[in-house]
Amino acid sequence: METMKIQGRDYAKVQDRLAEAHKAHGELSIITEMTIIDTEKNIFSFKASVITAKGEFTGHSLKSLKAPKDFEKAETIAVGRALAMAGYMSDGAIASYEEVEDYLKQKAYETVQEWPTVKIPQNTQWKN
Repeated sequence: METMKIQGRDYAKVQDRLAEAHKAHGELSIITEMTIIDTEKNIFSFKASVITAKGEFTGHSLKSLKAPKDFEKAETIAVGRALAMAGYMSDGAIASYEEVEDYLKQKAYETVQEWPTVKIPQNTQWKN
């Protein structure tokens, strides 16, 4: 299974986990369910169930709708977690590449939002 290295650990993409599961089982089912948690803050969750010959495996994700594709990302993350529970992971990591990438982007955004605002007085002259 192809992996991507993030902060020294290998993470598999959900599409690669899915391809491995199809290769191993031929037939499998994936069912996703979305639940709205908070309508004012646009928070929702996904539950994904992966059903194979080995059994049924579930994964969950929680997300707030802030950017384009957040809805689809949340569903993909839940499916990736369910596939990991079924044994399709790398390096023992339940989180998928997409989940870790999303987490790091959110962390970077929050860090930028915490930067102090500096007001520069008018008519300020800059010297090199």
